Amino acid sequence: MDKLILDLMKEGKDINEILNMPFHFMLEILREKNQPQPKKEKSLIAAFGG
Repeated sequence: MDKLILDLMKEGKDINEILNMPFHFMLEILREKNQPQPKKEKSLIAAFGG
């Protein structure tokens, strides 16, 4: 959670705005950032199993 707050501050969010955010909203942001990213294929053929 600390890393999320630091990232938001680096993006220009004021610390008071961050602290006033609902806790559930902060957890949703954290969950979105930690979801595994889909694997990127290097070519269109590889993307379709070739």
